[in-house]
Amino acid sequence: MIVGRRQNMLEKASKDLSRAHLATKLHIFAASIVDEAAISAVFQKIRQCIAEPDVLVTSAAYFPSSTNVLETPMQQMWASFETNVKGNLHLVQEFLNASRPSSVSPTNQSPKRDKIILDVSSAATHVFVRKSGVYSASKLAFTRILATAQDESSSLSQYFNLRIHSFHPGIVLTQIGRDNGHNVDTMPWDDVQLPGQFAVWLASPEAEFLEGRFVWANWDVDELLDGEERILKENLLKSGLVGKAEWAIALRRNTSKLSLCSLG
Repeated sequence: MIVGRRQNMLEKASKDLSRAHLATKLHIFAASIVDEAAISAVFQKIRQCIAEPDVLVTSAAYFPSSTNVLETPMQQMWASFETNVKGNLHLVQEFLNASRPSSVSPTNQSPKRDKIILDVSSAATHVFVRKSGVYSASKLAFTRILATAQDESSSLSQYFNLRIHSFHPGIVLTQIGRDNGHNVDTMPWDDVQLPGQFAVWLASPEAEFLEGRFVWANWDVDELLDGEERILKENLLKSGLVGKAEWAIALRRNTSKLSLCSLG
């Protein structure tokens, strides 16, 4: 099932995917992610006419003009958060049916059903990208929200097992990139198949240990698997302040003032 804003693009994607995967049945729904009523109606139709969805991929994004933060028009600034945070969060709520708590019950959610959210995020959440501050901030905000949702997921464990992953899709030449002057020769692009295939692996039981964490699609999967023990032990691949959580209180000589000194 594919939900998108433009009907013509949905139809093209459906035709392309149908040719590549003959045994796959596709359903398309035209709706803007910022239209809450339309998104709610889409999920209602999916549940009534198709089936309860098990995996959600959040990939809708708004890219403001490439300008300095303080020069970004306020309309574009807010539109970034309307789509990249609010719109995607409402999508997640509808997927989990959590926007209406009274409807979440063991009668309409199979106990211990797996629910998997794959968030197509961006390296811009933690890598400085010039003139992309607004986009970076909005993507980081949503990624942080999902990490918190994973941490709080035990409250819904009687209804389903929730697993959330955020990942950077790699450097893929898209239409947005072309619109900004890029072509096949401007960068060492990743294969367009990479993010989709990596997402399939993330949704598999093998990647369960990475729930609530941020990974890159162009990382080596075998190395990630080999590093499972360290990742869990050291709580790696999560956003936050990097350093040791150790503090010393130093009494300055000849004064009564205390100073806090970081040891990391």
